[in-house]
Amino acid sequence: MNRRLAGIFLGTVATLAVGAATLSSRNESQTAAYQQKAQEPQSVTERLERLEQELEESRRFQRQLLDLVEELRQSIEGDTYVGEPTTNSATMDAADSGRRRHETAGRSKRLQQYRDSQLERLIDAGMDPARAQFVLEKTERFQFEHTRLSYQYRHLADKSSEEALALRRELEIHSNPQRMFSHLLSPEEFDLYLEANGRRQQISIDRIVPDTPAHDAGLRAGDRIISYNGERIFHMGDLRQQVYRVPPGKMVAVEIERAGSNNRETIYVPSGPLGIQG
Repeated sequence: MNRRLAGIFLGTVATLAVGAATLSSRNESQTAAYQQKAQEPQSVTERLERLEQELEESRRFQRQLLDLVEELRQSIEGDTYVGEPTTNSATMDAADSGRRRHETAGRSKRLQQYRDSQLERLIDAGMDPARAQFVLEKTERFQFEHTRLSYQYRHLADKSSEEALALRRELEIHSNPQRMFSHLLSPEEFDLYLEANGRRQQISIDRIVPDTPAHDAGLRAGDRIISYNGERIFHMGDLRQQVYRVPPGKMVAVEIERAGSNNRETIYVPSGPLGIQG
């Protein structure tokens, strides 16, 4: 507490003491006068008037005390805090702004590093740099389109409408960039894409169930299925999904690689389950 505050504080205490003493002295004088007058006969009206005077004096003194206390509070707050909130707020805002810029710069750097590493993997796998850049740009576009379609579907009132059905189909397409790239890229480029991302490129057949379409078509353990009905196959889930999409009574083209060979050939099997384990 500085000298000014100390002076204000001591002055206020002294004023309170003087006021209290004055009020006490006044009360003693009034008490003596009242005792003297109490011996005299007084009407009810006179007694009420005296009580009102006493109450008014008491209220006036209380107001003076409150004014002094408020002056002391304002003086203390003015000396202690004026200017500091603004300075502290500005300092904190500057620190927050700097922290946000640092975090944004860090996120941007990490995203760029991730993008560069993806590009490098595609090029190292043997893809042309321009086509590798095309793959990255398409991937980002697929992600945006998936988010946009999800937003539209979420806010669609009638989920059973034709529009909802069309949106679900589009969402299914955009939820699997790998499947889209199988149509956008050449077979050679797509294999490089799968290699760069460490993805399986085909199903390896472990066992053929006897007396099934796969057995009758000449498939053997160790053969690899590349595509079914023109769609790339990466695991058994893909194969089941494509099998269910072909109605009964059709002949389906299946692209395979024979065990121990990288040469591809196409065989034809009747639609329905093949009878393989992989």
